[in-house]
Amino acid sequence: MPTLQLRYVTGPRRDQTLIFRRSRVRIGRSRDNDVPLPEAESPRASAHHAEARLERGDWWIVDLDSMNGTLVNGAPVQRALLRSGDRISFGDLEVEVSIGRRRGVWLAAGIAVALGILAAGVGRDRLLRRGPFETVAVSASQSVYLLALEDRGRRTATATAFAVDREHALLATNAHVVEALRRPPSRKEADRRPVAVLSDHDAALPIGRVWLHPEWRTGSVAHDVALVELAGQPPITPLKLGDARSIDRLRRGAPLATFGFPAVSTDATRPRGRLAVDFVGDVRLPYVEVGLMIAPGTSGSPVFDDTGSVVGVVVGGDFVSANDGRGRRPSGTGVNWVIVVSALRELLDMPR
Repeated sequence: MPTLQLRYVTGPRRDQTLIFRRSRVRIGRSRDNDVPLPEAESPRASAHHAEARLERGDWWIVDLDSMNGTLVNGAPVQRALLRSGDRISFGDLEVEVSIGRRRGVWLAAGIAVALGILAAGVGRDRLLRRGPFETVAVSASQSVYLLALEDRGRRTATATAFAVDREHALLATNAHVVEALRRPPSRKEADRRPVAVLSDHDAALPIGRVWLHPEWRTGSVAHDVALVELAGQPPITPLKLGDARSIDRLRRGAPLATFGFPAVSTDATRPRGRLAVDFVGDVRLPYVEVGLMIAPGTSGSPVFDDTGSVVGVVVGGDFVSANDGRGRRPSGTGVNWVIVVSALRELLDMPR
């Protein structure tokens, strides 16, 4: 399946890239879209503006009878075939399209070039190597879990966690997330239990013991990390944690990616993690300021550098109260914070 990559060209998330591996991608101002468009006092984009569709191996953009239409390379369209380099406008926002190669097309069209490169001594592995964050998307989907509360078969998405220890079936997340999961249930919630669900799966795994960093305090982002044990210790696939050199490489402009579960757009019965790519905005160790589409539900998400190592954990974002009374939403400033993995490594090294 060819991937669809959309890079914000304008707006508060400029230069951030979203990567999709699904057959339909919804675009609009409503928060239930896969590509949320920024709010404005006089918005020109519709709540459900357009949809990208994968049909017979090609990506198409389809306008959903939006108020101001959809433009591809400046021309209004109702339905149009997409190519890498195309620019699509949805009201006030413009994105640039990049489409991943299909292996069959690559082999058919590029075999002569491939043979020439191989003859020059470049190995096959290097020739077929994936881009760094496409590889991250594959590995993350096998190791990142939705944390949810389950009550009589109904699940409520809460946050994100990721595998860090195969032997003890440990997941890492935020201390403030675990504190919320441990909140005593009310009488109406007598059957409520915290569970973990692997991305792209539906089986609920019960949570056993938990450990919070001993130096964390309620309401603080300092040392905001915790470990969650999966009851029964099922097999898991840990992610690689970055080391001191990985942290030293973090500079303004360095590319980063995260993989998590925004609560407003996550189906807790079968969650699909969302990959977001951005650049470091500032470094104030042990914190890193990023954009990364951070929203309620993505707390505890792993943050990857371009080598695929986890260099941080999402700890919080700049949120405001939603007008509809449904909790919080991103303010639009794009100022969000990640804590580097040093605190998590400390917790893993502590006796349990």
